[in-house]
Amino acid sequence: MTINDWKDISTIGATLVALGVLAKGVMEYAAQGAQKRAEQFFAIRGQLKSNESFKEICDLLEHDDPSLADVPFKEKRDFLGLFEEVTLLMNSGLIRKSVAHYMFGYYAIRCWESQNFWRDVNRDSSYWSAFRSFDEMKGLEEGFEYSPRRFRF
Repeated sequence: MTINDWKDISTIGATLVALGVLAKGVMEYAAQGAQKRAEQFFAIRGQLKSNESFKEICDLLEHDDPSLADVPFKEKRDFLGLFEEVTLLMNSGLIRKSVAHYMFGYYAIRCWESQNFWRDVNRDSSYWSAFRSFDEMKGLEEGFEYSPRRFRF
């Protein structure tokens, strides 16, 4: 083999190594993005599961309990705000619509349909527009079918 042959082989080898490093970098970047999305998701999910007021509201929403009308406005506002955060994450592409529906849609839809929850809150206010997007998820609820491919970060 000549010097030119060795030079060509080393150039090809270096190119393959560079492509491998690039591919590894792209895979790490994608995994890091998924990890950040998962962290944001679990932070919001944790708020819903750990806040005693939110847990009580969810229990009352199950049957549109009349005592929902007695829940203080501040707690209702914070509860609605949590779902609006989910909507913002969904609109930003950080949470898939199917995941948002599956993990948060049930109680958001129960809340939207509750007459007692909205007794002292103006449901038609433009300030609840982001929350209102969960109402659109009723269509997803009716035709829901679990698919592992659609439920990932």
